[in-house]
Amino acid sequence: MSITVYQDKYFLLNTKHTSYVLYADQDQLLCNVYWGKRIERIEDFAGMELQKYHESLRFQERMEECSSFGGMRFKETSMKVTFADGVRDFRYKIKEYRVEDNHLAIVLEDIYYALRVTLHYHVYEDENIIEKWRQAENIGQDNIILERFYSAEYGVAGTGFQTINFNGHWSSEFQQYSESIDCGKKMYESLYGLTGHNVNPFFVVHQNANEDQGDVYYGALQYSGNFKTVVEAVSTEYVNILTGISDTDFEWVLKPGDSFKAPSVFSGYSSNGFTNMSNTLSTFARKHVMPKSLADKALPILYNSWYATFFDVRYEDQIKLAEKAAKIGVELFVIDDGWFEGRANDEAGLGDWYVDREKFPDGLEPLIKRVNELGMQFGIWIEPEMVNPNSNLYRNHPDWIYRYATREVLMGRNQYILDLTNNEVIDYLINCFDALLSENNIAYVKWDMNRYAAEIASSSQDTGEYKSIWHKNTQGIYTIIQTLRKLHPTVEFEACAAGGGRVDFGAMAYFDEFWTSDNTDPLDRLFIQEHYSLIYPIKYMRAWLTDDSMNHRTTPLKFSMYSAMCGSLGIGTNLNEVEENKLKQIKEYIDEYKGIREIVQFGHVYRLKSLKNADIQAVQYVNEDSSALFVFLDHGRYGKKYHCVNLKGLDPSSIYRYEIDGKEWTKSGTFLMNRGIDVQLVGDFDSLLVRFEKI
Repeated sequence: MSITVYQDKYFLLNTKHTSYVLYADQDQLLCNVYWGKRIERIEDFAGMELQKYHESLRFQERMEECSSFGGMRFKETSMKVTFADGVRDFRYKIKEYRVEDNHLAIVLEDIYYALRVTLHYHVYEDENIIEKWRQAENIGQDNIILERFYSAEYGVAGTGFQTINFNGHWSSEFQQYSESIDCGKKMYESLYGLTGHNVNPFFVVHQNANEDQGDVYYGALQYSGNFKTVVEAVSTEYVNILTGISDTDFEWVLKPGDSFKAPSVFSGYSSNGFTNMSNTLSTFARKHVMPKSLADKALPILYNSWYATFFDVRYEDQIKLAEKAAKIGVELFVIDDGWFEGRANDEAGLGDWYVDREKFPDGLEPLIKRVNELGMQFGIWIEPEMVNPNSNLYRNHPDWIYRYATREVLMGRNQYILDLTNNEVIDYLINCFDALLSENNIAYVKWDMNRYAAEIASSSQDTGEYKSIWHKNTQGIYTIIQTLRKLHPTVEFEACAAGGGRVDFGAMAYFDEFWTSDNTDPLDRLFIQEHYSLIYPIKYMRAWLTDDSMNHRTTPLKFSMYSAMCGSLGIGTNLNEVEENKLKQIKEYIDEYKGIREIVQFGHVYRLKSLKNADIQAVQYVNEDSSALFVFLDHGRYGKKYHCVNLKGLDPSSIYRYEIDGKEWTKSGTFLMNRGIDVQLVGDFDSLLVRFEKI
């Protein structure tokens, strides 16, 4: 059994390899007593909850599961409430617990006020993941205000830990940093109205771990709005971890009979470093988070025409590009921004989601028909959350944006943000895109989002509820994409937010892939992709070949293609300016990618070497019988030609066949992982792809 209860106060949650143990102390304070390698006997934990410090530090000492502001707590707490009479803490007793299959629910009720908080734990035994979330219910007659209501709280016993998250900005997403947590607290927070580009909604806490060794505690928040993660070194020798909806400018009024559900956190423990964490999360995501219709299907190779035509999207030009794309093996042809009414540039048209009849006199149908005849599916770009002031939608509904009545609306990218707390706006967008998808054979939608929230005020909300807008906006986004998916279950949706601004487990439940970054420089992308893979699946990582280099450098085609082939491959280069010989080479690389696509998108990933601390970058993908190894050299060093690479994840007892520079080799898995192979890379921007097949 994955959940065992002992003496009605010890709760053992077991996955295949890990254990998470809760207990209720003498005052019915629910705490965590253990998180780590699997332990079979729950009875072993009886009597282990010793008081180590002075009684006044009791709340500081306990690794609580639901700490509340106040009550002699001086650490960051997981919830903060205000009752109708001004009382501002939550003092509870455990009312009951329920165990159903792999699910544990523990119900806490305030000892005086009519507030019930239910802590939920769902155990995914085979996947070694425990999902945590909580729900608040007002079971009384007076309003209750939630000022803070994080999704989950975790305690990790000991000192000397480090925490990992990302830093960055547009075009520089997923820059990984690790910092010591010796005292005080570290906070990761987004106030952009979405996940954003600088930090990401997950936590990783470890003790000197590397790819293959060390204890790692981690969790990914299933949310796409403002979030906060706090990692605090508590003075009584443990790390307290809190994650959930940001409490900055947040308030939720629980009216009588209302409830509020916090988003889930998918958490786990690895005793074998970061690689195990990455592959555990990826396997779990494919089984339990990704939309089922496409979770087990490889993503097609797409061509996006943006860099070829920009806003000048016209039937004749798109046909020419489509014909060239088909010749090089593209499977999905996508037109980007510029296809809808009034869209000659980024100053007009957003919100008027109707085909521009000047550019497409007969609609999109002739273009789609020709694309399909060429053997490709058809895709299109949208930006649902935005509106230009120069649009029919804004002229007709100026009240449909977030704005203060007495302030000039701040402009960003020549656009305003639509009010997604307004059901009329939501219905309008659903109807527009439902019609677009119903009237046209569209197989793919690129959903973009290119500016951040400013004025947090809505004509559809009472002024007293403005602090709920951030969360309601996120729920509005989910409502739109969820409804469109139900209406059009076979359509592939990509999440893009000025690049990687909406990469999170919340978006993953509704979208089929992420646009990782607007930065397509192949060398920069190696670092972006390496760090992205720490938490997120390779399949969701769209990577393109383009002509655009933000660093104004020139890299060989092979290096650029192999960099993009480390993810789900796309082509964005201007095919009109590519010479015939280069087109043939691109086709050859696309054909090569098709031969390893299943390995890359669904295999386990191993980050073997990084240019951050080695001469080369090496990343390996492994499925049951095959493996693909990519090796990159950015520049030669001191005349060194050969580099040794030790593989991982192979079957030690099996023999593998591989070829390098036209010579075929057969070696055992044991040899390849322990002795490794020598690869020759010289000069600047050299690269290599080696495929291994079990025989």
